[in-house]
Amino acid sequence: MNKRVLTAALLTVVSSGSAWAAPPAQEDISARPATAADSSAAARYAWFLFLEAMRPANGSLTFETWTEQCQLNPGLAGCPSATALAGKKRILHASPLARKVRGATTSVANASDNGIECNAMSTSPVGGYPPPKNVTPQAQFCEEVYVNPPEAGFVKTNGLTTLTGQQTYAKANGGAITFPWDAIEVKADWVPTSSFNPTFACPDPTNSLYTETINGTCYALVGLHISSKVLPDWLWATFEPASSITNPNRCDPKLYDTCFDPWGTTSSVPYGKGQKVPQSPQLKQLMASAGLNPAFNNYYLTGAQTLFVTSSGAPIPLGSSFVEFNAGVPPGQASCITCHKYAYYDGKPQSPENNFGGPPNGWQSVGYACTNNSKGNCTPVTPNSISQDFSWMLGLMPVK
Repeated sequence: MNKRVLTAALLTVVSSGSAWAAPPAQEDISARPATAADSSAAARYAWFLFLEAMRPANGSLTFETWTEQCQLNPGLAGCPSATALAGKKRILHASPLARKVRGATTSVANASDNGIECNAMSTSPVGGYPPPKNVTPQAQFCEEVYVNPPEAGFVKTNGLTTLTGQQTYAKANGGAITFPWDAIEVKADWVPTSSFNPTFACPDPTNSLYTETINGTCYALVGLHISSKVLPDWLWATFEPASSITNPNRCDPKLYDTCFDPWGTTSSVPYGKGQKVPQSPQLKQLMASAGLNPAFNNYYLTGAQTLFVTSSGAPIPLGSSFVEFNAGVPPGQASCITCHKYAYYDGKPQSPENNFGGPPNGWQSVGYACTNNSKGNCTPVTPNSISQDFSWMLGLMPVK
């Protein structure tokens, strides 16, 4: 039998099916990064998470067999109503971040914008940065957020499906919530063919985009955030397809940042918009052996983030040209680790919590989660708030 890439402990990360077998000479990509400062190890582990999440499993992708956040508690802010979900197999919903950033006047607890299942895409400039020219006036995108079995079990077992339950748990555990190291969250952004002109085909004959027919509509997977508690401050990774149709602004430093993948590509330095660097030999070999849909060969790691700042103190950005842009995040203001560090609950009887979706006024969006010119995190914003361990999903839970 071929040597398995996964260790016995990490097999619990996968929800169904057996682990794929890597070539005997392949390095163990499941090895946990020893430190947050090792960018190559972070990129390697990000690809391990991607390969596991995208493996076929009983006619679906593996992550699609996990628990969608609305299954943990249908009362979670932003979840579609039972009426809206009638007859549908998948729970597509609007982006709470988009509603927060855009300053929507209606409650984030509503299922969607204008009563539809998805959000409207950004069809006008965001912070002066224009949308792609092929975006249609009625363009939409949908979101799904899945958690793997270890995280789902932790949330349900400890009563964290309500803000009141989170407060009770935190008081009994030192004032904070800490997920197990093998917890994983996957946020997938899907876009229908009607959002672009010219658009993509379904299925895509060029294998440039992974497509699925979801609830009767053809969608392409255009953005994927994967976060893992493998490090104390989590490991944050975002992937995008190298598609001129759906993601033409990928890697643009004028938007969020260049792309950097020192393990999965042949480039040891960041690269910018319009550049498509080859897969590294080790990733190419793993892709071939993993049994993934061939379209995933055209998906690239935008970046893997494990630190707030560089060794010289410069803020580290990370954002998706599709996910963050269509949520309305201004250029230069995207950082997964910083945004999620603000996930605290202050105990006030409101839902969702008052600081959902990132920093309040006067606090930084990139770098340390603090006020300007800080040399460390100074959260929580409100004293005596409980830490939700970087999980905005917990912040969307109802009060009771």
